[in-house]
Amino acid sequence: MDIRERIIQEITETLQAKVPGDVLDLVQDILIMELNQYEIQERCTEVDIPDTSAEGQLKRYIATKRLEGKAPSTLHRYYEENTRMLRFFRKPLRDITTYDLRFYLSLRRQQGKTGNRTLDGMRRCYSSFFTWLAAEGVIGRNPCAALSQIKYRKTVKKPYSAVEMEKLRAACKDIRDLALVDFLYSTGCRVSEVVGLDITDVDLETGECTVVGKGEKERVVYLTEVAAMHLHTYLDTREDVGNALFTGRGTSRISKNGIEAVLRRLGKAAGVENVHPHRYRRTLATNLLDRGMNIQDVAAILGHADLKTTQIYCYISQQNVKTAYRKYAA
Repeated sequence: MDIRERIIQEITETLQAKVPGDVLDLVQDILIMELNQYEIQERCTEVDIPDTSAEGQLKRYIATKRLEGKAPSTLHRYYEENTRMLRFFRKPLRDITTYDLRFYLSLRRQQGKTGNRTLDGMRRCYSSFFTWLAAEGVIGRNPCAALSQIKYRKTVKKPYSAVEMEKLRAACKDIRDLALVDFLYSTGCRVSEVVGLDITDVDLETGECTVVGKGEKERVVYLTEVAAMHLHTYLDTREDVGNALFTGRGTSRISKNGIEAVLRRLGKAAGVENVHPHRYRRTLATNLLDRGMNIQDVAAILGHADLKTTQIYCYISQQNVKTAYRKYAA
């Protein structure tokens, strides 16, 4: 490993629990730019004993993934799942086998109410870690290479119906909530993306909004005329001078939990079940495909790198399938 990269990792590990994620990302970027100007050689006056323990390697793995731009929530899950697994085995990484991991997953299933979907998510966390270890030369063989995907029943997640959408709009008691639900639907943004948006990211004249999504990838999303109108009205009523596109109750920027709480309240008032931000994203994707938009364009709006992810998001109307069948099979 390049010594400059190791310096950056050690600094970020030290700061990880002390500063916010956005500050840590800024520090990393500054270190990368500054250290790039120098050739650094380690002083050999002392014997350097790197931390080769399983926990030490896990910290380096997390630091590497942070530099790659993985979301904080993803990093947290990688760390938590792999830490729990390592503490269970308590043996060197090179000694952990495929059988060990199969046994551990089976044990987790038997001990509680852990379903196959959750177990497969755990498997993916282990696979990412051990694949990195193998690539870094820490272990000779990746035990996850022979660990098959755990199959689980894929339930159909339905989008909001047109009636449910109108009920939720009618339940909005102030312009902020109305602007928020229309923004979530018209842009298809992830809730974390909405939280991070500033007023300057939106052009109300063109109905365009610049969003920074997963992996720090920038994309443009769009507002319907109605969504733009409600957002414009909401911003005009604002008396604060903050930068955030949406504010919370007594806070300068609404949080993820704040948006989820708003939608739960609206769902209860409207009599609509299972109301959450991600369902608006799924609804937009389904409606766009249902009305003839190319799936590649839908993926671009949602910020998906893989079209398979977009297909998973979309609910196929059985009535549309029946109509298409009658048209082509007759």
